[in-house]
Amino acid sequence: MIATASDPNLGGRDVDLALAEHFCKEFQSKYKMDARSNPRAFLRLLTEVEKVKKQMSANSTTLPLNIECFMNDKDVRGDIKRTEMEQLCGHLFQRVETTLKQCLDSSGLTLEDIHSVEIVGGSSRIPAIKQLIEKVFKKIPSTTLNQDEAVSRGCALQCAMLSPAVRVKEFAVKDVQNYAVSVSWDASTDGEAAGEMEVFPVNHATPYSRMLTFYRQEPFSIKAMYTGNVPYPDKNIGTWIVKDIRPNAEGKPQKVKVKVRINLHGIMTVSSASLYEAKESTENENGEETQQQQQQQQQQQQTNQNSTEQQNDVDAPMTDGTNNAAPEVGSSTSWTKKISAWFSGEGDKEKKKKQVLKSIELPIESLTAGFSQVEINQYTEQEFKMIAADRQEKERADARNAFEEYVYELRGKLSSDDELAPYILDSDRSALIKHLDDMENWLYDEGEECNRQVYQDKLAELKSKGEPIQNRKIEFELRPFVIEDFAKSLQLTMKALEQMKANDPKFAHLTDEDVKKVDQAFKQSYQWLEQTRQKSVNAPKHLAPPVTVAQIRQEKNEFESTVSPILNKPPPKAPSPPKEQQKSPAEEKTQQAQNAQEQQNQQQNQTQENMEWSSN
Repeated sequence: MIATASDPNLGGRDVDLALAEHFCKEFQSKYKMDARSNPRAFLRLLTEVEKVKKQMSANSTTLPLNIECFMNDKDVRGDIKRTEMEQLCGHLFQRVETTLKQCLDSSGLTLEDIHSVEIVGGSSRIPAIKQLIEKVFKKIPSTTLNQDEAVSRGCALQCAMLSPAVRVKEFAVKDVQNYAVSVSWDASTDGEAAGEMEVFPVNHATPYSRMLTFYRQEPFSIKAMYTGNVPYPDKNIGTWIVKDIRPNAEGKPQKVKVKVRINLHGIMTVSSASLYEAKESTENENGEETQQQQQQQQQQQQTNQNSTEQQNDVDAPMTDGTNNAAPEVGSSTSWTKKISAWFSGEGDKEKKKKQVLKSIELPIESLTAGFSQVEINQYTEQEFKMIAADRQEKERADARNAFEEYVYELRGKLSSDDELAPYILDSDRSALIKHLDDMENWLYDEGEECNRQVYQDKLAELKSKGEPIQNRKIEFELRPFVIEDFAKSLQLTMKALEQMKANDPKFAHLTDEDVKKVDQAFKQSYQWLEQTRQKSVNAPKHLAPPVTVAQIRQEKNEFESTVSPILNKPPPKAPSPPKEQQKSPAEEKTQQAQNAQEQQNQQQNQTQENMEWSSN
C-alpha cells in the first residue's frame, strides 16, 4: 500500500477563493460594494461559498447564496451552478490532473499493479476531481475511509506508536524522503578540493543514517540543501562546522567520519563526527594502557551499534576518492631494514610496537534555521510553566464556581418555606441570608481574582453554617423510617417469644438461657425505642436531634446481632436407632420418604422466618 498527497500548493481553499472572486465581481456590479475592502465581509463570504461548494458535490442544480447584513447593513444574494464552478476552477483541476500523472510516473507502477485508489480530504468529494482520478488511474476511486478524519486518525495512530506510554498493536510504517538532499563541503588548505554529494535521493527510506569519511587536518564545514523541484524558495537546510580537527604527529591529515541522518520526522541533521587518530605504542611499556584503550574502543563501538539498532538506522559508509583527501597510507618497511634491525638487536623492539586507533568525538556547531538545543530547553520549560499556570487557573476557577454555586443554592433553600426554613430560627435565617448576600457582593467585587485557597476558606466557612441546617432536615425526614424499621424487627422477636411460651416444636431445642437472653434483649430495645420515639416527637426542628439516625441504626444492629443467632439456631440431629429396632428395606424407604417430607416442610417454614428477618 502506498500513500501519497496531492500538490502541496493546491487544495479546497483555492476552490473557495475562486468562488469568492466570482461573487465579489457579481456583488461589485450588482450592489456596488467591494467585499475585498472589508476583511470581515470577505471572511463571511469565504465561509458561505465553502458551504455552497459542499452542496454542489451532491447537487447539480442552481444553488443560492444569501448573506444578511453583508456590508453597510445590506443583504446580498447570488446563485451558481456546478458547471459554472467547474469552469471557474478549470485551471485548478488541470493542475490536479498533472499532479496525478506525475505521481503515477514517479511511483514506477503500472495501472495493472494498482489494486485500488483510496481518496481522502474534503476536496475529494468534488465530482470533477473524482472524474480526473478515474481518468488517470482507470479505476473508480474508493471512499471507504472517513474523508475528513482519515489524516487526523493516522496522525493519532502514529503518535501512539511512537509514545512509550501507549501500547498498540505492532505496525510497520515505511516513510520516504519526498525531496532529494545533497551535502557539500569546503576545500582544505592542503589541496583537497570542495565537493558535493546527494546522500538521500528522492523516495529514500526514512529514518536513515549515512557515514561520510573525510581526511582533514583543520576544521571544515558541511552544508545541506534540497535539490530538485522543491515547492519553497529557500532550499537551504543548514550548515554544520566540525571543530577541533588537528593533524597527526607527522603533520598529515587524519580520518574524520561524519554521520548525517534523517530522522522519522523528516529532519536532516549532522548527528555526530569522530576523529580516528593512529598512535604507536610498545606492548611491554604500555601494555596495560593499550589494553585499556582497546577495551574502551570496543565498548564505544558496542554502544554505537546498540544505539544504531535502537534508532532503526542503517549506516552506509560512503567515500569519494575524487573529492576527499588521499586515503590512508600504511607504513611499509623493506626487507633490508628488517634484516638490519634484526642483527642490530632492534628487531624485537620494533616487533613489540603496535598501532592503536583512538576515536575522539568532535564538537559540531549547528547553523540552521531552527532553534538551538538551549532555546528548545527554554521553550520547553516555559511550556511546562504555562501548563502549570493553566492547571492552577482551572483549579482557581473551579473553587470560585463551587463557592458561587453554594451561595446561590443555600440562599434559595433558606428562602423557601418548605426547604430549610423550618429547621432554623427566623432571626438566624435572616442573618445567614444577609451574610450570603454580602458574600455574593464580595465575590463580584473584591473577590473576583482571588486565589484558590481564599475561595476554599470562604466555602468552608459557609458550609460550617449551612450543613448543620441541611443535616437537621435529613435527620427529620429519615428518622420515622428508621424507627419503623427497628419496630418491625422487635415485632418479629415478640412473635417468636410467644411461640416459645406456647412450646412451639420449632423452638423446642432452645435452652432456658437462650430464651431468657432473647427476652431480656427485646425488653431493653423496646424500652429504648419508645423513649427515642417520645424524644423525637417533642424535639424542635431548629435544634440538633436528641437521637440521630446513625444511633438508631446502631442500636438495631446490636439487637439483631444478639437475637438472630439464637432464633436461627438449627435443631440437633436425631440419634440412629439400634440394630434390633431397624426396619425392613421397604419400611425404611417409606420412613425415609416421610422424614424427608417433614424436613422439607420444616426447612420451608424456617426459610420463610429467615427471609422475614433478613428483609427487616
